[in-house]
Amino acid sequence: MLKHELTEQAGVVVLRVQEENLDALTVPEARLLVEQLVERGGIKVVFEMSAVKVIDSSGVAIIVSLFKRLRALGGAVRVAGVAGQPKDIFAMLRLDQALPIFPTADEALKGF
Repeated sequence: MLKHELTEQAGVVVLRVQEENLDALTVPEARLLVEQLVERGGIKVVFEMSAVKVIDSSGVAIIVSLFKRLRALGGAVRVAGVAGQPKDIFAMLRLDQALPIFPTADEALKGF
């Protein structure tokens, strides 16, 4: 079971991943959660991942997929709390240049 918390603030869904690993084991549940968000109209999403210590290609793929799907629907995703190994992976893949990344969820919510 993917540990997470969903909240909504001013029409923006905040998805807080509460797992240390966002990888092939947790991504199938994350993918289902993303599908449910899109179906219920969650067009603006903050993907908060300060608890995530390790991310693999599956984890990166779910974030990129969410970004592309929401953009196609006229929405947006912002990523918050990226640090350590995930931050290094984002930089290596240049996702830090393609995705809006913020230090905290509160900062990501500002002006969304």
